[in-house]
Amino acid sequence: MSAAAHGSRHNGTNGLPLSVIGADVRIVGNIFTQGEMQIDGQVEGDITCHRLLVGEGARITGEVTAETVQVHGELNGKINAGSVTIAKSAKVVGDVIQDSLEIEAGASMEGRLVRRTGAVKALEHDKGNGAAEPDGTPPPAKPDINQEAAGTA
Repeated sequence: MSAAAHGSRHNGTNGLPLSVIGADVRIVGNIFTQGEMQIDGQVEGDITCHRLLVGEGARITGEVTAETVQVHGELNGKINAGSVTIAKSAKVVGDVIQDSLEIEAGASMEGRLVRRTGAVKALEHDKGNGAAEPDGTPPPAKPDINQEAAGTA
């Protein structure tokens, strides 16, 4: 195979093409495909695809949007996916917005983990500590410490 991307071939599971970026390839720019991607090289840019496999030697800097993401290498940027797996060899720095998440023991993860269902509200109303905006219900009344102390005396 050539030193460039290893081309495109069809994956037998769903008929979508599989695009492979080899370990010796460095891409600067965004990538979009409706199929599957396997990245073993370096990408500086956003990636949008159906399924993404980040190989152990891969380094990605950018936002990833996919239905399924498996990370075995380095990824520096936000992940937005239905299902995310972070392998023990992975190093992820960035928020992970997902429906399903698996982090293997030994993986390096730095960022917020947000369920996709509450992601928009949580990110729009971020208070800097990862807390979501209150739902509008009043806080519980604080007990009067003096009254409680008097009642136990």
